[in-house]
Amino acid sequence: TDGDLNYQIDFETDDEIGTLIKSFNLMTKQLATGREQIALSGEMLKQQNAELEKGRQYIEIVLENISAGVISIDNKGTIMTINKAAESMLDINSRDILNHNFKDVLKNDYLKIANKINTQVAQGQETLRIPLSATVSGAPKHFFLNFNTLKNDQDKNVGAVLVFDDVTELEKAQRVAAWREVARRIAHEVKNPLTPIKLSAQRLKRKYGKEINDDVFTSCADTIVEHVDLIKNLVNQFAAFAKFPDANVTQCRIENIVLETIALYREGLENVDIKSRFAENIPMLKLDQQHMKQAFINLVDNAVYAVNKKGTILIDISYDEILKIVRIEIADTGKGISDKEKTKLFEPYFSTKKSGMGLGLAIVHSIISDHNGVIRVQDNKPEGAKFIIELPAYS
Repeated sequence: TDGDLNYQIDFETDDEIGTLIKSFNLMTKQLATGREQIALSGEMLKQQNAELEKGRQYIEIVLENISAGVISIDNKGTIMTINKAAESMLDINSRDILNHNFKDVLKNDYLKIANKINTQVAQGQETLRIPLSATVSGAPKHFFLNFNTLKNDQDKNVGAVLVFDDVTELEKAQRVAAWREVARRIAHEVKNPLTPIKLSAQRLKRKYGKEINDDVFTSCADTIVEHVDLIKNLVNQFAAFAKFPDANVTQCRIENIVLETIALYREGLENVDIKSRFAENIPMLKLDQQHMKQAFINLVDNAVYAVNKKGTILIDISYDEILKIVRIEIADTGKGISDKEKTKLFEPYFSTKKSGMGLGLAIVHSIISDHNGVIRVQDNKPEGAKFIIELPAYS
């Protein structure tokens, strides 16, 4: 096969030897042409494979760098690919699910949703758009799923691709904006008539209280004034949430703000042990001291309520020198927070307390957001809840 196929016998005769020589020369020429065609085909095939590999690598790079999560399965339900965004959003490792059937990976309600999708696909539906709420590593998440079947050139089903986006912060921002508008309107419409109502009740009591000399009259006037003040307090909370005052930012020691907050609870809570733990490398932060103190008061109030005035509350402050983030953790040993409650905890007018208005944690969230920070909640081990605040440390 490595011989010189371009070699030709230069000898002519009319006998059988001449015929054999002609046949030999023709055969070597055909073999040489065939070898050239094979070499050319091999080179073309190699080039096509290189282009396919380049395209495959390009698609992999795109999938690994897009913000949306992408998971693909074959027509038997085996998970074939998962990108980094999907791993991060779902807090899973690709090694744990790749080449596994989705029925072996998913559980409970999520398996029911997957089976429902599978049934709809079997009935001929090729595209599905589904909103989904889930708790990932103790944190509430909201996703928007796009499910599409994959078909080959013969229009046969070869699998499916699931693309999903984390819309948690977007939905939260939209809901907060809507609630703030509601709160602004309520505060404006309700607050205006309260002052004349209160003044009228006080004037009636002063002018006719002695003349009428009736305990019912006096009691009713006092009740009106008292409840007007109560409504005013509620309206002020609405107004505070609708438009929180502009932050007055200064260089502060967050440890001092925490200690001032703890000092407020030293008396009257004999059975609640409030502890603090501060790292030594905590930098100065640019904060509004009053706003931040209000946030801590709201969080400690919630912790005291959670432990039912009997338990332990730990406030831990640490500093990540690499990420330049100060982390404040407020953990309690109370009854904890359910996964369902976690999904709505920072929304306005959602409360786990019987008498709560549901604005405390919404205001805390606003304060932390105004400081370019984030707040989340997770389970405290072995019991209770833990609120985690992360604030940027500007140099």
